[in-house]
Amino acid sequence: MNAGPMPDAADVAERATVDPEAHAVTTDPSASASGRGDRPIPVAQRRSIGFWGAFSIVAGSMLGIGIFLSPSEMARHIASPGVFLGVWALAGVIVLGGAVAYAELGTRFPKAGGDYVFHREAFGPSVAFATGWGLFGAIFCGSIAAVAVAICQYQLSALTGFDLTAPVPGLGPISFAQLFGSGIVIGLTAMNARGVRLSALAQQITTLTPVVVLFLVALVAIGVWAAGHLTPPTPAVPHAPELTSGGLVAAYLAAYFAYSGWNAVIYVAGEVERPATNIPRALVGGSLTITALYLLLCVAFILGLGMSGLAAAGEAGSALASALGGTTAQGVMNVLVLMCLVATLNGSILGGGRVAFAMARDGAFWRRAARLDRQSHAPAFALWLQAGVSILLILTNRFEDLLQAVSLTMVLTGSLTVVALFVIRRRDGDRSGYRAAGYPWLPGIYLLSSTVVVVGMLWSVLQGETRGNPLLGLAVLIVAGALHAAWRRRRPA
Repeated sequence: MNAGPMPDAADVAERATVDPEAHAVTTDPSASASGRGDRPIPVAQRRSIGFWGAFSIVAGSMLGIGIFLSPSEMARHIASPGVFLGVWALAGVIVLGGAVAYAELGTRFPKAGGDYVFHREAFGPSVAFATGWGLFGAIFCGSIAAVAVAICQYQLSALTGFDLTAPVPGLGPISFAQLFGSGIVIGLTAMNARGVRLSALAQQITTLTPVVVLFLVALVAIGVWAAGHLTPPTPAVPHAPELTSGGLVAAYLAAYFAYSGWNAVIYVAGEVERPATNIPRALVGGSLTITALYLLLCVAFILGLGMSGLAAAGEAGSALASALGGTTAQGVMNVLVLMCLVATLNGSILGGGRVAFAMARDGAFWRRAARLDRQSHAPAFALWLQAGVSILLILTNRFEDLLQAVSLTMVLTGSLTVVALFVIRRRDGDRSGYRAAGYPWLPGIYLLSSTVVVVGMLWSVLQGETRGNPLLGLAVLIVAGALHAAWRRRRPA
């Protein structure tokens, strides 16, 4: 029998040190009270996510609808292809700055919870309490609701030919899209509750397939253009928007949010095999791969549609597919977009449940959410609680308002995490293991860009271009952190 290659000493040491609770168990007092006996339950997660699973969580969370919608929005502000591609490349470099910072933090603290864990270590439990609740209750649940409804309203409607925005008879204002979206959330949550190995496999399938095919689509489009068989349409009116600082900021914001999701694997860091190796490779490798794909797709959009056609296209992917192969190619593109959205949704379900799990273990959330399923070792209760909140947002149709309210908080949360690296490095020193490449300059560039994004968002609110909800969401988090700090000071020792 072939036992496979022997692990080296470094691998054995890593496995022994990063997951000391890998086989720990405890008894369940609630089981005893209910007459089920003191059966052991797991208190630590299993490290079941390999490199490709971790890579797919990063790449799949990034590769959502943004790359198909943002190029058109950006082209309305930028007429120069060189400037257009430069903005995408700059955003990719900035994402890399965040990725290397998160990679170092993820290897220092390879636990479930991501930003919540890093903020607790750097700034204390009150800041972590506020950002943790913002992550779980608003950012993750709101994103899950938004993506689930988008899958039904746009992709399933386009593929089936049925208008899923129509109301369901007998259910008042609830539409088929809301009903089916709720069903998708239930189905993916049930899969995740059966264990991270199964959900990681699904993530690989729904991520790697569209990544490979979209690379091929971009290369085919460039090849067809080079052969002279693909000519962008001639616009009736020349596309020449004046390049302004405001237009550049708006274009950068569109690209910035198209890259969002690059940090997704750190929320499941407690279940990643060999985290000191796989977390940095997944974060950096996934970010670089999607950056390369985005740049290649944008070149294909420019060559196939022209800047004028791109600005006029509502969704660039379908427009390019239609130019390449008509309705058949457009149908294939809709399937690819659907897979991208499912991967994004699955990544959000994976991550949000782990934030609640990490908070519950610290006593900052409902304690029951800290329990792991005996068979799957998944935080099943936290996952189903997340599904319930997400479905409530879907059925009440309030997820758009919620995401608007926390949009500023999303950016600030990531910025605080990169600041946490500077704080922890100064406090604990530079230790062996993965160290953020280009530190402090590359993470510093990320912080600088986040400042630009925050200023741009605040300016948009002050100019009346955006409703003032982002300030309300930020105020709620500040108040939550302050109340938690006051409660801790008054709590008896």
